[in-house]
Amino acid sequence: MVTIASSLARSVHQHRRRVSVVIIRDTKVYKHFSDRDILFSVLDEMEGRFGFSYSELADRMCREIREYYQNISEVSHDSTKEVRPKLVLGLSGGVDSSVVAYLAAKAVGTEDVLPITMPAWDNDECVRLSSLVRKELKISDASVQCVVPILEIVKQEILTINSLKWTGIEIDTSRESQTDMDRMRIGNFASRARIAILYDIARKMNGKILGTGNRTEFVQGYAAKYGTPISFDFGVLDELYKTDIYALAGILKMPEEIIGRVPTTGYFPGQTHEKELGASWEEQDALAFLLFEKRMAIEEVAETYQVKRGFVETMIRRYERSKEKRMLRQPHIRLGFIKDGVIH
Repeated sequence: MVTIASSLARSVHQHRRRVSVVIIRDTKVYKHFSDRDILFSVLDEMEGRFGFSYSELADRMCREIREYYQNISEVSHDSTKEVRPKLVLGLSGGVDSSVVAYLAAKAVGTEDVLPITMPAWDNDECVRLSSLVRKELKISDASVQCVVPILEIVKQEILTINSLKWTGIEIDTSRESQTDMDRMRIGNFASRARIAILYDIARKMNGKILGTGNRTEFVQGYAAKYGTPISFDFGVLDELYKTDIYALAGILKMPEEIIGRVPTTGYFPGQTHEKELGASWEEQDALAFLLFEKRMAIEEVAETYQVKRGFVETMIRRYERSKEKRMLRQPHIRLGFIKDGVIH
């Protein structure tokens, strides 16, 4: 018998096969799940867990965003006068932040959404892609500068650190000798600088910051503490996996160039999520779903789903090491199927 969930999952797959991300999926090599059919069956189950369509999910999320927005006070911090609130977000041109921008614009109207792009180096692709999002959404207020470069801020931080009389604290900026630690220090600082800028703008504009991080990143602590995308006022994608976000991108008719972009934090040129975490986003989604939503035991996951034990143990370690980041959790859209707590 065909279940509603499996029927929904198939219809979603049929829709998504028209976009580039699924064409890429079909040709990918998956090194942690021994059987790709088993991997896709887990993703199918994940997609069918709602019991309703992704179109209905988008509508529900818009209602949640609208309700949150309507509860923001119209009296700003700096004035007794009423100031129309803004929903502020960091827009990188990636699929996660773009989906949040589309949902927010649909929920409250483009005039009350302020998507800010903050490139950390020259010729950052995020500038072009985020401009494409704003163009599609018709966000074109000429009085607002939506691109705020932070390159000089990052450079000043490096100069400040390197001027300290402290052996071993310096940051190496040379491509030839720069270590992963140097790159991550620069990237983490840039991430926190972005949040500082967003909160400064939000305070003046009577705004609240929308979160753009997803659940697969959240359970692994894949974010700079007190930086993007883990710091915000109201989370939008907290209970959604990358699989869900790509499906929403299709429903929202986002440009395929955005959907097909390789996921990256933008910490440094050439950085990608998959390269840094050592696994495809599909495998990360499936394992996070099995461990932290279905609450399955390590041995059961490894044996039943033919997942390499080392990959399972790596994700568990990331989960345990990032506990303090999840303690920073802010209000977010709740969809009713995620239970907070420790691994069973």
